[in-house]
Amino acid sequence: MDFSRFESAGYMINLCARLMTQRMAQALKPLGVAPAQLPVLFTLSARGESTQVELAERCAIEQPTMALTLRRMERDGLIERSPDPADRRRAIVRLTDHARGLLPEIESIADALNGVATAEIAGGGLTELLARVADGLGDAEAVGAVVASARAKHRTTGMSAPA
Repeated sequence: MDFSRFESAGYMINLCARLMTQRMAQALKPLGVAPAQLPVLFTLSARGESTQVELAERCAIEQPTMALTLRRMERDGLIERSPDPADRRRAIVRLTDHARGLLPEIESIADALNGVATAEIAGGGLTELLARVADGLGDAEAVGAVVASARAKHRTTGMSAPA
């Protein structure tokens, strides 16, 4: 079997994601914002406030990673935390005025980079297509069944896995 990484959807999506992250990091650096902080900024902008657990769920970010991201954002003056009056063990996370002031420029940068990324695609349906790809990959049970089937097929053909 001849595997061409440039004909692999997974490889090309990963390559595009890494390039987009690199360009976004370059563009956001003067603002003191990192690409990893964007899901939190956009979620808080839309919701107003959240707990760490809610943010982790909504942003699809693991709890330890979210804790580290929020710590950095608090240090950089992008968010503030206050005790949850309903449960003192939890904190409510909000954007600071500084972060709210940066959001229009951040959104403009994101729109511009998305425009560059999709400029060669007629009709612009890339985000809808990628949403369908994400939906397909989001069903872990279905993906697991397909992978198990591929492994079983590989074993029955007598091919050995690379070391």
